[in-house]
Amino acid sequence: MNFRFYRSMVRPAPDAFTLVEMLVSIAVLALLVAMIGQILNSVMSVSIQGNKHMDGDSQARAVFDRMAIDFAQIVKRSDVDYFLKDSTTTQAGNDQMAFYSRVPGYNASTTTSTQQSPVSLVAYRVTSITSSQYYNQLERFGYGLAWNGSAAADLPVVFSIGSTTSAQNPISPNPQNTISYNWPNATWPYLGATGTGVDPTYAYEELIGPDVFRMEYYYILRGQAINASALPSQLSAIPWYTGVPTPFTSHSSVNGLQDVAAIAVIIAVIDPKSRALVTNAQLVTLAGKMQDFSSGMKPGDLEYDWQAAVTAASGTSIPQTAASSIRVYRRDFYLPH
Repeated sequence: MNFRFYRSMVRPAPDAFTLVEMLVSIAVLALLVAMIGQILNSVMSVSIQGNKHMDGDSQARAVFDRMAIDFAQIVKRSDVDYFLKDSTTTQAGNDQMAFYSRVPGYNASTTTSTQQSPVSLVAYRVTSITSSQYYNQLERFGYGLAWNGSAAADLPVVFSIGSTTSAQNPISPNPQNTISYNWPNATWPYLGATGTGVDPTYAYEELIGPDVFRMEYYYILRGQAINASALPSQLSAIPWYTGVPTPFTSHSSVNGLQDVAAIAVIIAVIDPKSRALVTNAQLVTLAGKMQDFSSGMKPGDLEYDWQAAVTAASGTSIPQTAASSIRVYRRDFYLPH
């Protein structure tokens, strides 16, 4: 056979990838996979952090919405007792409050429908009782009051405070008509109860903020004009004006919250999943580093201080992952006129 004819019948072999080209391709592919993996990890981290913040936002919204209803129906009368922090009851650390409000409450089983009044005793606190199932969590007390007490556990609506004084209650006259006398656990540990604070009437509590570990509030005093002297609106730790110019004299009692335009409440919330990474002792320590409201503070100062305390604790006394999920919220609740 002619050699030239044989060569024409054989097809040339296709060109193949060289070893160098294969190695370069594998390196580029590995680099792309690594970059995509980093992007996915970043997206997942942002998504997880966003979900944690959404959980905190949802809980804060639920707490504030419940408070808004209670404050909107608060009973404002000069002959009604309040348990609020003032010049006598300063409440270091987590604050407590108790007041009468025209909202439905949990009534005792001995109370009939005709005995039930439209008024309830409402209280909020971050529980400091270690034996409580709600320890270091925000709970709300909503006890429905009866027009007239039908049993020992059914206390009637009480309005008149009276005029006598007693050492049993240093902040109000006539202790029989005060919140701390009739419902000692609503004011525990500041007034009225000792020991573990077990009170059968506090069975009417509800866990409203399971991941709220710090609560603080202060007052926004309304601007007023007294003859030619003007009292500007101001933030205060006391629910009345203390710097009334002469010759006018200032009062030294709540007096139906007549000077208070709004109550500002600030809470610190940790994500439920992140709470599993810390102990109650760690949260209590962190809460102790979150400053109380003091006179001279401006709006936003307290939130900034709390966030700074969280930042300082991150990676030291609190795991960084848990600290990054802690958020601070504030809402101003304007009271009815």
